[in-house]
Amino acid sequence: MKTNTILQQLMSLRMNSIMNEITSNDMEYQDILRQSDVYSDKLEALNLPKETRLLIDRYVSEQNALGSRYGMLAYQLGFTDCKELFLDRTGYGDCYPASRKLEE
Repeated sequence: MKTNTILQQLMSLRMNSIMNEITSNDMEYQDILRQSDVYSDKLEALNLPKETRLLIDRYVSEQNALGSRYGMLAYQLGFTDCKELFLDRTGYGDCYPASRKLEE
């Protein structure tokens, strides 16, 4: 996808400001956060060697980065789909073969 587009600027604004409020008010998000803290405490209690903790930290960080990137791509795809629907007067966009599109 193109970089520095209006869509990316909007996504950055929304994700970096408004999402903080949304996540703090979302009970499912807060439950996941609390459960994550429980697992963090359990890992800490294992007193693992530094090398092992660093490996776990790097793995978890990469998994978080994957989930975050997936969410950003899904967000962009959703906006792209909306744009296609608004620009295509048939209402079908490119989602269906030409034979299924309504005739003008």
